[in-house]
Parts: sequence; C-alpha cells; structure tokens
Amino acid sequence: MIPNAQYSDGLVFIRYYQPVPKYVKIGSREYVCDVRRGVSMLLVTDEEVPALLAHEGGCCGGKRKVFSLASEGAVKVFLTGDR
Repeated sequence: MIPNAQYSDGLVFIRYYQPVPKYVKIGSREYVCDVRRGVSMLLVTDEEVPALLAHEGGCCGGKRKVFSLASEGAVKVFLTGDR
C-alpha cells in the first residue's frame, strides 16, 4: 500500500495535471488517461506508481512532473461528480 494513495479494487488512482485524455508511454508501458467531469485519471498497480510520479512532461521547453497521487476529493469528483 502506498501512503496517501486512493485505491479502487487494489489499483491506485493517479491524476494527470490537465483534464485531457492524455497518451503516455513510459518504457514499454502505454497509458491513456480517462477524463470524467473535468478530472483526468489513471488506475494502475502499486508497481507502476513510481515511474508515473517520476515522469516529466510539458511544452515550450519546460519540464515538470505531470502525474500525482489523486486526492480523495479528486477521486470523488471523477467517480460521482460530487464535490
């Protein structure tokens, strides 16, 4: 279990920083973020979390971390639309 992570059926919610259906390839793994109610998420195994949290993206020459552990509030909005 990852501290402060939100889980569903043993998978971890990872949030992408923009509300878009983003495609990302990290190593040999491919991910497509699902967007619901303005929140972009992935559901991944514990083992996949470190690589996603370390991944940097950006545009115009800027680089920053683009994935984070999803908060309880973000998961709630993603799943139900409730705030």
